[in-house]
Amino acid sequence: MRRVLLLTAIVFGGVFVARRLLTAERREGLSRLPGTLMERCMELMPEDSPPKVMTSGIQRMQEQNEELLALLREQNDLLRERLPAEKAPARTRRQAKETDEPSSD
Repeated sequence: MRRVLLLTAIVFGGVFVARRLLTAERREGLSRLPGTLMERCMELMPEDSPPKVMTSGIQRMQEQNEELLALLREQNDLLRERLPAEKAPARTRRQAKETDEPSSD
């Protein structure tokens, strides 16, 4: 039991000292290490490996989604421009009808 507590204290002390001694820039570099290693592994894989095929499919889907969103935004803008033009005559008819009718007050 004492050995476990001593080992735990040494590990926590080592982590504390390491965090104090490492600069923020170095810590940031270490936090990016897993992503960098994964990128290197992906580069070394053959083109027909399942992870590469899957990631390329995901990238294609993201590109298609961006294209669809751009088309929908464009369509939405066109509809917004057209909608007030169609509603404007209806509003003027209602306003004209209201002014022609005598008020009951």
